[in-house]
Amino acid sequence: MKKSKALLQRFLPLLGAALLLAASFFPYREQKTRLRIAPGVWPPAEALLVASDLQILPPSRFQTIEMPWSSAVVRAFGSGAADVAVVTLDSLLRMREAGQKLKVLMVLSRSTGGDAVLARPGIQRLEDLKGKRVAVERSAGSYLLASALESAGMRMEDVESVPMFQSEMETAMQGGQVDAAVATEPWLTILSRQGAAHSVYDSSQLKVPILYLLVASEQACASSRQDLVSLLKVQEEMAGKIWAGRPFPGMDAVLRRENLKETELPACLVRLHHLDKAENERVLKELPELALQMEDLMIRGGMLKTKRTDSGWIDESFAKEVPR
Repeated sequence: MKKSKALLQRFLPLLGAALLLAASFFPYREQKTRLRIAPGVWPPAEALLVASDLQILPPSRFQTIEMPWSSAVVRAFGSGAADVAVVTLDSLLRMREAGQKLKVLMVLSRSTGGDAVLARPGIQRLEDLKGKRVAVERSAGSYLLASALESAGMRMEDVESVPMFQSEMETAMQGGQVDAAVATEPWLTILSRQGAAHSVYDSSQLKVPILYLLVASEQACASSRQDLVSLLKVQEEMAGKIWAGRPFPGMDAVLRRENLKETELPACLVRLHHLDKAENERVLKELPELALQMEDLMIRGGMLKTKRTDSGWIDESFAKEVPR
C-alpha cells in the first residue's frame, strides 16, 4: 500500500505536466452557440424555412425550429428557446407589454388580403355576426376581428369568440360549431376551397396594416451581429425567388408545408406583399407611429392594457448592411 502511494506521488507531477503539455497543443475553444430561429409556418416565413431546407443557412451556425402555431412561436421566443422569430406587429406589441427584450430588424411582408373574416352562407354583412360564434386564434386574428367589428360599429363583446387553432377551423365551420372564422394564409385559401365560406372583411380594409416582422432578442443582437446580417441577406435572396412568380428551388416543400396546391400558391403570395429593401427602410421609419395607432385599437378591444412609452425597439442598422 505504501509502495503504491509512493509511486503515485512520484508519477503525479509527471502526469500533470503531460496534461499541461497536451493542453498547449489542443487549446480549449468554447463552442459557439447556433442562432435559433422560430419562423412559424406561414408564407411570410417561407424564405427562411426554404433556406434551412436547402442548407443555405449552414446547420453549424443556424438552427431552425418549425412551429405551426403563431402562439407557439411567441412562447418560444419569450422563454428564451429562440433568438429570432417572425411575428406580426400586433403580436409584437403583446410581447413588448409582457416585457420581452427584442429588436425589430426587418419588415418582411404586408397583408393585402391575406387575412380575412370568413362567414358561412347566410351571413352577408359584418353586422350579421352579432351574437354569433367566431373562431379566432388569439395571436393571429384578434386584431383583425376587433378592427372588422369596430368598422361596423360593434365591439368584441358583441360576438362570442371561440379560441381555436386555424387547422381546426375548417372542421368547425363544416360541422356548424362556429358561424365564422378569422383566417390567415394559408388557412384562408384552405377554408375558401369548397366555397363553404366567404369573406365579409379582409386585411386590405385595415387602417393600420398587418405587418410581418423579423425580430431578434437584444442578447442575439449584441452577440451574433454577423450571423444576423447573414440571415437577413439570405432572407432577401430567397424571398426574391419565392415572390418572383416562377418555380423555385424548394417549392415542393413549401406546397407540402403550407398544404397548398401549385395553382393556389401565386394567389396566396399576391395577398401577402413582400417588401423590398427600399420599402422596408421606409416602413421601419413609420413603424413607431403605426404601432401607436394599433395600440389604441388593441386597448379598446381588450388585447392590451397600456401603451409602452419606451423606445429603441427598432434597429435599422442590420438591414442597412444587407447589399441591394
